[in-house]
Amino acid sequence: MSKLATGLISALLLGASAIAQDTLQYDGETWQVAAADNGAVRVEQALGREALYISRAQAWRRDVDLQDFVLEYEYASTDESGFIGVNWRAADENALEQFYVRPHQSGQPDAAQYLPVLNGIAGWQIYAGPNEAQATDLPAREWIRVRIVAIGDAADIFVGDMETPLLHIADLGSETSGGAIGFYMSDRFWVEGTGSWFSNISIRPVTPQDRLIGESRETDPLPDTLIGNWAVSEAFDEALLDAGYSLPELDDERTRLAVEPNGIANLSRLAGPSQGANTVLAEVTLSAEEAMTRELSFGYSDRVRLYLNGEQIFAGNAGWRVRDHRHLGTIVRVDRVPLRLQGGENVLTAAVSESFGGWGVSASLDSFDGLSIDTD
Repeated sequence: MSKLATGLISALLLGASAIAQDTLQYDGETWQVAAADNGAVRVEQALGREALYISRAQAWRRDVDLQDFVLEYEYASTDESGFIGVNWRAADENALEQFYVRPHQSGQPDAAQYLPVLNGIAGWQIYAGPNEAQATDLPAREWIRVRIVAIGDAADIFVGDMETPLLHIADLGSETSGGAIGFYMSDRFWVEGTGSWFSNISIRPVTPQDRLIGESRETDPLPDTLIGNWAVSEAFDEALLDAGYSLPELDDERTRLAVEPNGIANLSRLAGPSQGANTVLAEVTLSAEEAMTRELSFGYSDRVRLYLNGEQIFAGNAGWRVRDHRHLGTIVRVDRVPLRLQGGENVLTAAVSESFGGWGVSASLDSFDGLSIDTD
């Protein structure tokens, strides 16, 4: 992993530098706070009111345990930079729902972001479509109101405009049934001195009068030839792939994983990457009536090696900023490779390795004619 990626992970997640944990009183409530060694949480006067200031830190209401709720707050960023948001339905810090804004992306398609955190992975490279990320104006040093209404498997998220949701999440991604709510602010590690104020925080259970009013935005339909299920191995060390161009010898145990509604298999649903275990094999068996060639279109994050019947046919790296300083590494099926299939069974294997931002794979074929697919 590059120093740049490592630094950003620490900046976003507070990681090993989150050393200070304490409690703080604000607006009559007790908040549990955790700050990086260069972060802070405090109560102070800001822009005409008493506010909770957070910089490279988190502030949690651990006494809250809500599934269906209405959350309202106002925030103001100190600068046009940062990741400013809220975690909710948090079973713990590795399993939760998350919404945040990026003031440095004000007006851009990813100014506001929803995603689930699964096994510790905030997979923004997977949840990057118009129903997870949207443009909105995020001026600094101005109070901006946010409202989240979560009911069942769906949520409306309002930013500024309290009449029309900026985001309607029709299928919330985590599997938590409730949990704590916590605010946070972080930033890219090369940016110093930034923070955010929070105020007018209201958290309550839903009432019969509360309704979801948002609608999902239209997206391109998924291809009929999408690979909808994968058989996934246990995680192992990516270094095992460096021995040559053949697959490493692993046990045969596999777990079936269905793709998300956007067509991407989120591998962090099964496990989070760790040192020495940052790679999995995702496999499908293609049974061909006769020898034929099919084209595979695919996307991945962060790195992939593709194998057909055990022989490597592709290797690539689509991680954040590995191609240029603007490369996000979001998963799109734009890479292509021919599959020269033999008559009978063929095993297509994607060895997918993760550093940060989303562990996933998505693939489709140009045709299923003469083929059947098996992931069992």
